Amino acid sequence: MSACKYCGQKAGLFSDCHKECEAKHAQGLVRLRKLMDDFFRNPNGVTTLLQEYQELVKEHYLNRENVANVARAAIDRYADSLHRPFPASILQIVSQFLIQFKVSYSDANQLGAITRLSQKIIKGHIADYFTEAIDLAQMQERIHKVITTLPILPDDINETYQYMLNKAADNFLKDGQLTGQEEHLLNQYMAALNIQVQNLPVKYQNGSITKIAQTAILNNVQAGNLPSQPVMLPIVLGKDEALLWTYPDVTLYQEKVEKEFVGRHNGVNIRVIKGVTLRTGKSKGKPVEHSYMNNMGTGDLYVTNKHLIFQSPTKAVKVPFAKLIGITPYTDGIEVHKEGDAKRLVLQGFDSWFVMCLLQIVNQ
Repeated sequence: MSACKYCGQKAGLFSDCHKECEAKHAQGLVRLRKLMDDFFRNPNGVTTLLQEYQELVKEHYLNRENVANVARAAIDRYADSLHRPFPASILQIVSQFLIQFKVSYSDANQLGAITRLSQKIIKGHIADYFTEAIDLAQMQERIHKVITTLPILPDDINETYQYMLNKAADNFLKDGQLTGQEEHLLNQYMAALNIQVQNLPVKYQNGSITKIAQTAILNNVQAGNLPSQPVMLPIVLGKDEALLWTYPDVTLYQEKVEKEFVGRHNGVNIRVIKGVTLRTGKSKGKPVEHSYMNNMGTGDLYVTNKHLIFQSPTKAVKVPFAKLIGITPYTDGIEVHKEGDAKRLVLQGFDSWFVMCLLQIVNQ
């Protein structure tokens, strides 16, 4: 005979719990949810709530996992209820919640509840910066308090920074133009948080912030101002040459032409002896060419003010702008025709807008 998983008493031959105990446990979970929601609504009434909490745990058979599950859901509901501007008291309230209900940080964040809350607060502080409700120093100070009070992983922090950068760029470009102040806010934000536009995740690479950064580069090139050289480059640049942009994961295709001879034969067959036939007449062959685009590998495409440079572990190609006789833009790359080379090159895996604008400026 098995024991009841709630009260520990005998439960019968084919049951692992008493129906009464199971109903009492379910009732306890409902009351615990209300208790935790009441805490977030009125943190000052914690003494009365905690007395009831201790009784619930004991009388309704609530274990650590039960409490953690309800706590995670309560934190999510609390996060959903928050609206900017976020006061500093939020951090203290959540910390006290974990302490008073004896829920560890790891249990509370098992499904990301704390991470989601921290990200929402950080996003709020960043939004306040971009709307100029607070300055950069205040934003950084408030973010630091969030991270030290409710720690989240570096990858989650960086994702939050990148998301808000792209969102701010989208908002600034809604009217079709970027003011000097908006550009200043973006540049100051990226510099302070060490965000490199060219190293953004793929989902942001063709977004508004990339277009803003590329437009700034194009304006500088047109004005004759080239960017300063990075300390280390995997390519060798010439005199008065500067790296403007790098596209990762670009695939190079090179046209390859193959020839074969196709022959014709005129004449008749003459049987000489049994099993032997003589073919008379003449044969003539002609070459036939077949072309196709050969995949040369995937690597990085470096765009300078003078060249397109493709580099992969197995292939390196430099295309001087001065030797371009034709270029066809696509939504995901370009097709290049070089002087003195009849074979086409196709570079695939990036938005061609920047390259086409740059060529237009260079050729002015």
